[in-house]
Amino acid sequence: MNISLSIKSKITKYPKQLADVYLLHKSALFDADWYLANNPDVARAKLSPLIHYYRHGGFEGRDPGPEFSSSWYLSIYEDVKKAAINPLVHYIRYGRKEGRLTKPQKSGITNSFFRCPVCDHKIKKFLPLDSYYDENKKKYGNPFSFDDVETINPAQYQCPDCGASDRNRLYALYLLRTLNSSLFNHSINLLDIAPSLSLKTFLLKFPNIRYFSADRYMEDVDIVIDITDMNEIRSESFDFFICSHVLEHVSDDKKALSELFRILKPGGSGILMVPINLRINDIDEDPSITEPEERWRRFGQHDHVRLYSKMGFMDRVKQAGFEINQYDVDYFGMDIFIEHGISLKSILYVVAKK
Repeated sequence: MNISLSIKSKITKYPKQLADVYLLHKSALFDADWYLANNPDVARAKLSPLIHYYRHGGFEGRDPGPEFSSSWYLSIYEDVKKAAINPLVHYIRYGRKEGRLTKPQKSGITNSFFRCPVCDHKIKKFLPLDSYYDENKKKYGNPFSFDDVETINPAQYQCPDCGASDRNRLYALYLLRTLNSSLFNHSINLLDIAPSLSLKTFLLKFPNIRYFSADRYMEDVDIVIDITDMNEIRSESFDFFICSHVLEHVSDDKKALSELFRILKPGGSGILMVPINLRINDIDEDPSITEPEERWRRFGQHDHVRLYSKMGFMDRVKQAGFEINQYDVDYFGMDIFIEHGISLKSILYVVAKK
């Protein structure tokens, strides 16, 4: 079906709308004949199915074809509903890249309940990321959005019960698996650097984990330490560590990685995560920048001193001597990610010391 001249004349005053309609027209997910057959009121009124779906049908929960559920997409992705964007247009422009789904999966998981693996509670919905971050990125001219970041779900960021972030829920899913494997079938020493309260509470439940928390500035930790110089800790003391979103804060991440490698036992491993920007090719860093405004503009947060690219991060970790493994949706399963509010483009990095 071609976009007729009459349709073009109705929307040419609005270039963005024309571009949106063209995206729908080209998408295999929009089936004009199917839409008319399943919406006889549109057919009787002799309305353009394309224009009707774009202007009205998508927001009313009508489906553009058998492979896309408008009502489901709007209900599970509340950020789309709040933004008042046609659901299929959103999916074509953003959702596909973000790993969002087009309709419920065969597993039968619905949006009636999610689950937080950290506190093991059923959740009606997760809370979004505080708008403070996005507002400041825009205020100070940061050119990137959260769509450019690998492991974050700003629409389903935080558990309303225990406060666990989406990345902490990802760690818990991995740890629950490994606690039942040969990795954790004996007593282990675990170092948690810059701990989150929710994940700490989760880890303390396991009797075979000897848990130690560490941070340079936090109160109520077991070890007050500078990650770039952990001379208080003997070499090869720990079987496992968690170092989550720490390296982007320290002036010398190479020293920090060297220290993490030193304190880990041979055969040990650890969760090592940083914010990764998928739009850049190299690490952008400058610890000498101290102005909060410039850090927001360049690195995306007032206390960050670098912005990691994927390959830059992996290369730096390997240079420290670690093996690095990536666990994505194929490892955990799509249903698991959906149930626990984790973006389908999330990747867990687990490093190991041979």
